[in-house]
Amino acid sequence: MKKKILALALAALSLCLMLTGCMQTDIGIKMNKNETGSIAATLGIEEEFYEQLKESGSDPFDGKSTVTYEYDGETYIGYTETKDYKTYEDMEKALLEMTYRTDILDAANAEDDEPADDEYTLYVPETEKTDNHIFSAVEIDKNGGIFYSSYTFHATLNPQKGDYDGTPFSDIFKVTISLEMPEKITQSQGGAVDGNKIVFDITDVSEGGELAAFCEANNTGLIIGIIAVFVVIAVVGVIIAKKKQ
Repeated sequence: MKKKILALALAALSLCLMLTGCMQTDIGIKMNKNETGSIAATLGIEEEFYEQLKESGSDPFDGKSTVTYEYDGETYIGYTETKDYKTYEDMEKALLEMTYRTDILDAANAEDDEPADDEYTLYVPETEKTDNHIFSAVEIDKNGGIFYSSYTFHATLNPQKGDYDGTPFSDIFKVTISLEMPEKITQSQGGAVDGNKIVFDITDVSEGGELAAFCEANNTGLIIGIIAVFVVIAVVGVIIAKKKQ
């Protein structure tokens, strides 16, 4: 019995170490001036954990083109899917639908669900369903008029307080969110700004929090065009007036 308990404890420890930092997600958001945009979502799985998934027959990237990249000192196998959107509202809906890929963890643990051939069994309580959406609120907006425009991105992270087989979600999932705005970012909350781009590095998904960025632009081209039209009209008026004299 002691050997059985020890084996279970070692298995649990091994799973815990395997799951730590095993999932990395990068969400790349691009906002265009005409209120269109795109979202590039990359799912990365830590290399050792990914090999374990393939050995168990549950390859989440089967048939897809993957890349290998480094994040926080670890090697990940990733797959990126990019989609264009016609409106900011469509982008908001797409971001609100994104979830943490707990289904991959379920697939990895499927083989452990079979009852052991032993007289001793452990009672496993039913896991409470948690809301695994990445965002709880998203606002992507454009305001202004003919001569001036402002662009706003604001999102609220959905805190993940749960765990998977004793490993907190905050230890399993790492997230980065990169945002490209139409103009240079002048105000932000969280993240590192570089011109019209900002990167939010979410190291603890259990904390939630607010992400925000703001930029503004004068419609210089339109203003110059209108001035040019008035100049042309004035010149034509002067020419006509001279001819009448």
